[in-house]
Amino acid sequence: MVVDRSWEIAFDALASRPVRAARMVLAAQGLDRNAVIVLDADSDAFVTVPGLPAHLSRETVSLSTDGTVLVFLTPQDDGAGPMRVVLHTLATGARREFASDDFMRAALAPDGALLAVLADLSNGPGIPGVGDESAGVALIETATGARRTLWSAEGYWEESSISWSPDGRLLAATYLTTDDVLTTVVLDLSGKELGSYAERVALPGPHSVWASGRELIVYPEPDDEGPLIAIDVPTGGERRFTRQGFEAYLAVSGGRVVRPSSSPGRFVTTDLNDGDERPFLTVSPAVAIDALDIVP
Repeated sequence: MVVDRSWEIAFDALASRPVRAARMVLAAQGLDRNAVIVLDADSDAFVTVPGLPAHLSRETVSLSTDGTVLVFLTPQDDGAGPMRVVLHTLATGARREFASDDFMRAALAPDGALLAVLADLSNGPGIPGVGDESAGVALIETATGARRTLWSAEGYWEESSISWSPDGRLLAATYLTTDDVLTTVVLDLSGKELGSYAERVALPGPHSVWASGRELIVYPEPDDEGPLIAIDVPTGGERRFTRQGFEAYLAVSGGRVVRPSSSPGRFVTTDLNDGDERPFLTVSPAVAIDALDIVP
């Protein structure tokens, strides 16, 4: 697994080239440039992805489950126009694009057949408090572009997250209710809510949320210094872990948490109880990470 060892990135010396598949992607923000960096699944080398749009939304970057496709949102190349969900094939640079004014974030199903998209479905007079704010999840068939609204609720996309269960049968999404309560819902592909968990927030990386086909890893809000929580979806039962430090959670993979260390440009992993700290990633010069996704 990626999180079983430590890695080093010389940010200013990275090659830029296509790869067949990636094991990890980072959207990095340096002092004088930004880059989308992938860990080549074949060579275990870090490289930047060439040919990406200038106005790419870095916080939306993720990978397909097989690591062959980069998923992100971007407006038109001039920075205007509707948002597009882009599926960028890492080996060839070929793209499929799906555009809409209401897209916020997207995740590709494990089999690649569907995109789940967070959508702002609001309409009406735009007056706060009159019930016109609507957060929704849309499904897009990647082969045809056909779109349908799967689910919606009064609320907003705040701390937004969308993720597929490993078997592709369920979705988890985090939204803000009109009562200002961050809530994570679990949906099946008919749009039925199988669970709704108030004050529980999923990490934004699509592969950081599901520990198994039935268990979510979330953290509590408004106490954002709280520990991780595992929710058993069929029963609603929770297991609460411990927390010793209060750096931001970046990702969860293979039962380990990725977070910044106390040193700039250094990132560590811990177990879910914030113990067994190990070095994970060193980037020099130091960068900020806007998105981190690790495929299983």
